[in-house]
Amino acid sequence: MSKYIDESIIVHVDRGEAYPAAFIWRKRLYRISEILAWWREPAAWWEGEPVRVLVRVTAAGSRAGVFELCQRDSGWFLHRLLD
Repeated sequence: MSKYIDESIIVHVDRGEAYPAAFIWRKRLYRISEILAWWREPAAWWEGEPVRVLVRVTAAGSRAGVFELCQRDSGWFLHRLLD
């Protein structure tokens, strides 16, 4: 089961790495322990929609869990919280 969030987050990427190492959501730091999957979702480019990149991670902060992060033109978002 998952919960749709779609809130803006701040993502930290380690130097020389392509994937996020941590993110800040609701003023709390979550350290990413594992990248489970990543993929690109196509967009309606003819309508000006950007391609979205999604990254599913395990992370721990004030709570541990599986999170889906989404990168769009305007920045990073916490897309979903998975149970």
